[in-house]
Amino acid sequence: MLAGVSQGLIGLGTQTALYHQADPAAIASAAGLLRTFMYLGAMAASAANAAFFPHGATTGGLHRLALFMLGGAALLFLLTVPDRSLGRLGRPVRTRG
Repeated sequence: MLAGVSQGLIGLGTQTALYHQADPAAIASAAGLLRTFMYLGAMAASAANAAFFPHGATTGGLHRLALFMLGGAALLFLLTVPDRSLGRLGRPVRTRG
């Protein structure tokens, strides 16, 4: 039950963020991309689990998986930092005239 509540809240949070940030004219394609990348992430997580735990869960496999995830998080952080468009999220659009 606890896992279901957290999964439901994650889904609700990502969809709410999508609806607040996406252009209304492109909401359908944005929702499709959200789902597509959520499924790709789930498949990548399954592949990582299979790669790091080939014969069952072990402490060594868990440590290697943690290092792999840390490297992935660092890569995503380095890709996110230079994105200047993130500072404009949530602000009203200025119109000229």
